[in-house]
Amino acid sequence: MSKFIKSAIPGVSTRTATLLQVGLLAIVGTLAWLPREPEPVPVASSPVATLPLLDSPLLPAVSIGFSTIEVVVSRNDTMDRLFRRFELNLGDLAALRSLPDLRTQLDKLRPGELLRLMHRGGELVGLERKLSDSETLKVTRESAGFVSDVLENPLEVHTRTATAIISSSLFQASADAKLSDRIAFDLAEIFQYDIDFVLDIQTGDRFSVVYEELFQDGQLLRTGNILAAKFINDGREYHAVRFVDAQGRTEYFTPDGRSLRKAFMRSPVQFSRVSSRFNLSRRHPVLNRIRAHRGVDYAAPTGTPVRAAGEGRVRFAGRQGGYGNVVELEHGSGVITVYGHLSRFASQLKRGQPVALGSVIGYVGATGLATGPHLHYEYRVRGIHKNPQTVPLPNAAPIPESERESFLTATADLMNMLDLPAGPAYVAR
Repeated sequence: MSKFIKSAIPGVSTRTATLLQVGLLAIVGTLAWLPREPEPVPVASSPVATLPLLDSPLLPAVSIGFSTIEVVVSRNDTMDRLFRRFELNLGDLAALRSLPDLRTQLDKLRPGELLRLMHRGGELVGLERKLSDSETLKVTRESAGFVSDVLENPLEVHTRTATAIISSSLFQASADAKLSDRIAFDLAEIFQYDIDFVLDIQTGDRFSVVYEELFQDGQLLRTGNILAAKFINDGREYHAVRFVDAQGRTEYFTPDGRSLRKAFMRSPVQFSRVSSRFNLSRRHPVLNRIRAHRGVDYAAPTGTPVRAAGEGRVRFAGRQGGYGNVVELEHGSGVITVYGHLSRFASQLKRGQPVALGSVIGYVGATGLATGPHLHYEYRVRGIHKNPQTVPLPNAAPIPESERESFLTATADLMNMLDLPAGPAYVAR
């Protein structure tokens, strides 16, 4: 006689429960043997190499079917190095260089410029490079080889005027007048032979400028050249007007045709601070006794470039007592300039070497008898020390008589614009 035991499932006998479990296992086993869809396999994508972009992108990059590398050129970058860095076909680079006039457009890269390289598996399919504000080089790969074209997008040049009053600094006055730093730098360059922008600038000095603004597609790109300028320093007026001569040389002149460029600059260090003036009764800060200071000291950070105050030849470059590392330049007519306490000399500077006005000859330091980094600058005439800030400086050549009429015609309107009111004067606070 069969014996039934109560099932764990209410209302179902153990035998019935067992039969249900066996049936369920059979169904699961059958399903396990049925064919299934395969799991999806990840597909490798072709990523686009992305590097920092400039503010003004070039032509829109098409990335369908190939990868685009956008690179900001660094110092010492060359096309060879870029092709190797991004594992591009060097044979394609050789093919590019074989195109007429393309080699020079590829081999002189500028730090900071944007370059686009389009490739498919390392094979170059296109290249874009901005040659200037208005020109873009575009190279594409076609069935017969590479084809290059220069696309032009001309600039619009607008002329503007502005006036500002200085109460703290030239740069702050320019900023308050909504002028770029470039305008301030250019003003200092134009008037550097007459005004020492470290020593001479005073509260209440005033300037007016006529300058260019460059637009493209309705957008302001940057400021252009200063066309004319007036600077009033301590009540004395200085004028400048830009002129391009028949040989294409650009220079600034006074309204009557005298060159603003002198044979010497007033200051060999830009935008530094005068820490000690020419003073024959000064107490020496290191020796603590009265000792004539026969030059001007310009305080500036170590490594600040020091420029030749005039065209000349290296008379001495080396170590010399309290001067520390010093450079002496001969300029002719008995004039010698001296640059002391340098941290180091310009590369390959040596005795007898000719130097151009404004060329870098060394770097600010604190060698010799110096309490801190600064340039000690002297101006000697036939062995006699002169005050570099007040000694008369000879002018460069004026406008030649053959071009005087064209100069006066070309600059008359600019000088008239300079005298027109430019709206309210902006005062730097």
